[in-house]
Amino acid sequence: MSDDPIESVSTWFQGNSKPILMAVGGAAVAAAAVMLYRSSTASTREKASAALYAAQTPYVEGKLPEAEKALGTVVTRFGSTAAGQQAAVLLAQVQFDQNKVDEGIKTLEQAVGGSSAEFKSSIEGLIAAGYEQKKDFVKAAEHYAKAASASPFKSEKYNQQANQARSLMTAGKDADALKIWEELAKLDGEPIQQEASVRIGELLGKK
Repeated sequence: MSDDPIESVSTWFQGNSKPILMAVGGAAVAAAAVMLYRSSTASTREKASAALYAAQTPYVEGKLPEAEKALGTVVTRFGSTAAGQQAAVLLAQVQFDQNKVDEGIKTLEQAVGGSSAEFKSSIEGLIAAGYEQKKDFVKAAEHYAKAASASPFKSEKYNQQANQARSLMTAGKDADALKIWEELAKLDGEPIQQEASVRIGELLGKK
């Protein structure tokens, strides 16, 4: 091999030009695939947002059956997107408003499995509200607990725990409710602390 470094590199490149070009070509293909995926994803998000916006119009106008159909289409086509998850929440609300509580709960239970972290707590909370509408306060409390666990925000977490405790009280499970209120009463400076103290007094007064 020549002692000239430039000549050595040139000789090496000539001998290895094919694998180098293949590697560069492979990288280019991969980069193009990533760009295509991002473009496709952005396009899907835009279409989902537009579809959600259009589907909300009949809801605002009070045309609930029409809104239910339109929102259902958005959920089916774009369920994995943020707009699709918002559509599922709104669809369930439309179904609740029509006293189709079981259908609304089913819509939410189907959505919660694939929901992103920022939607999971809200969806679980709405499932709980559905069970409250059915007067099944034990199931409501279960889902409020899930909503609290899923929430990334302290204030929302505490509110969901309070909802859980209220449902347990309505279900007659005072001991379980008392444990939750006692924990919430320890949260100095939190808005829920005052109600927690009042609820503890109510529950202890029953004994």
